[in-house]
Amino acid sequence: MKKELGYGVALAGALAGAGALAAAVIRKKKREEIYHEAEIKAMNELDEMMSEAEDDALDCAACSCAEACAAAAEQAEDAADETPDAPAEEAPEDAAPKDAAE
Repeated sequence: MKKELGYGVALAGALAGAGALAAAVIRKKKREEIYHEAEIKAMNELDEMMSEAEDDALDCAACSCAEACAAAAEQAEDAADETPDAPAEEAPEDAAPKDAAE
């Protein structure tokens, strides 16, 4: 009787282990599936954003405000070029040049 009980406990343990392994495999597979779906969704959203950006760029080139945008960009570049990085020392307008004083 003890022997049969031991076999029963061993069989129950083996079945429980197999069930736990199956559950772990199923959970892992489900996690991978969810990750894969999220990855595909993110890639699709990125593709949509890229196509919208291309469409917006094409629309801006064809619109009537393109000239105004280009002029504003040119003015911004000119202003950046005229602005010195370090303040230059300038002589006051009233002061005479040093060479003329001698």
